[in-house]
Amino acid sequence: MPIVDLDAIPQVALDFIDADHREEARLLNELGEAISAHRAGRSGPEPVLASFEALYVHTREHFAREEEAMLRSGFPPLAIHRAEHERVLIELAEEGQAFDEGGDAARLATYVGRSVPTWFENHILTMDLITARYVSTRGG
Repeated sequence: MPIVDLDAIPQVALDFIDADHREEARLLNELGEAISAHRAGRSGPEPVLASFEALYVHTREHFAREEEAMLRSGFPPLAIHRAEHERVLIELAEEGQAFDEGGDAARLATYVGRSVPTWFENHILTMDLITARYVSTRGG
């Protein structure tokens, strides 16, 4: 069962953000599958780490695209939105490092299966929705 239903992701006013969210969810689901396989003994940690790295890289690039659009449009609360992106990237990196060093797949499964999806939907419905509305009216 996927962590995020790709067809249920809230849409915002900018296609590139919607596309990034869909890819983010796809990668999150892929990571969830890798964690499940590892926990069931069907694979080692390498597929988990590779999926995690793909998610992290995409997340960093996704955030950079949003921040560039906010900068170009003069989005007033850019610093607040950017700070949230930075916090999430730090948290994500810490969870990946904890798995890499300690191999605690249960901890990573909880983070990926509960914490990230909750944050993801909330972030879309608050910060990203407001950002997309502003940017789309300013041509950013």
